[in-house]
Amino acid sequence: MNDNVSTADDLSQYADLIAEVQGMIDAGEYDAGIARFQKVARASGNDALMQRLVELRVEGFKVINEIVDPEPMYEANDLLGDPDAVRARLADDGYLFFRDVLPRDRLLEVRDDMTRILAEHGWIEDGERRMDARAISRPRREGQPKFFAVHDRVMKLESLHSMAHEPHLMDVMRQALGKTAFPHPLSITRLVFPDAPELSTPPHQDFPNNQGTPNLTAAWMPLADCRIVDGSLAILEGSNKFGVLPLKFHLGAGNRAAVLPQEIRDCRWVGADFRLGDLVLFPALTVHKAMENFNTERMRLSIDFRYQLEGEALTEGCLKPHFQRLSWDEIYADWKSDQYQYYWRNKDYVEVPWDEKLHALPDEHIDEAYEQELAFNVAFSRRKEGRVNPEAN
Repeated sequence: MNDNVSTADDLSQYADLIAEVQGMIDAGEYDAGIARFQKVARASGNDALMQRLVELRVEGFKVINEIVDPEPMYEANDLLGDPDAVRARLADDGYLFFRDVLPRDRLLEVRDDMTRILAEHGWIEDGERRMDARAISRPRREGQPKFFAVHDRVMKLESLHSMAHEPHLMDVMRQALGKTAFPHPLSITRLVFPDAPELSTPPHQDFPNNQGTPNLTAAWMPLADCRIVDGSLAILEGSNKFGVLPLKFHLGAGNRAAVLPQEIRDCRWVGADFRLGDLVLFPALTVHKAMENFNTERMRLSIDFRYQLEGEALTEGCLKPHFQRLSWDEIYADWKSDQYQYYWRNKDYVEVPWDEKLHALPDEHIDEAYEQELAFNVAFSRRKEGRVNPEAN
């Protein structure tokens, strides 16, 4: 789309609409304003009006990616050794934060394997600074061929999948859930580029993606020290008590954001400057997000696993690799050990049907995706140009 298309003459007949929508946005009614503008712009066939819609979306990223200032997380290390206290705190707050409970050497092994792949694909600098994960590539996101070329290789890492069974981690999970806690084979990696806040993982719940038991609990861990400004995890404290929330499209990981009702907005966001070895747990109904990665150089790399008790419900997708692009035989092909291969076949669980309604997006999400993608490309290019030529700002 050509920037020169948006002339005053092209937009003059829509002056009242533009003023009305701008007033709605200024009044805090961004979603309603965009919906009003979309309806007219998409039906008009007017390139200038569509360009103005993209500009509104560029300006609106700060609304749909609301910047939050998280308060400090409660450090729950003192509760370890008292499973009843651990579980009560998890139920009340919707999360648990533990400092320095995981072995750093095991996490660094995963990071070493992961950054080797990123460097080979030209995402980050190679050589002595490879472990710093300094990005040299344009941001890649889920769904793109160049993203999956890397992610498929990461999914084959034995160090990644075996980390879910690490003894210190399993001890914490048993205290938090119960003695029969076990991890899903579905392992999640987050490969977060710097300087792309529009792609940050939005506020969401894990339940629509996993389903099964609402007691399903995620264990999140960074693969390096990760400050809030580097895109760390944030939790909406107590949000696990509001049930399953509706969804809307978002460019970030999962392409789904939770629609937050007004009453949940009274909950406070909490976060931390995490260290390698830290661990955060949260149940599937807890709303959480990634903070924006304002580091202009380094990628934020993290992993998380899902745990549940034996005897509880799960869906078939939780027993498959993330994105379901590879078979387990393909993933296991080069592993040195078979200890954690197909381990879940010896676990007791109840497989329940997937409910597509819980995961479905509104009908207009295809147009929404197209417009957000255009707006991201404009915003990213302007940031890049502003650094090369500060006068451009």
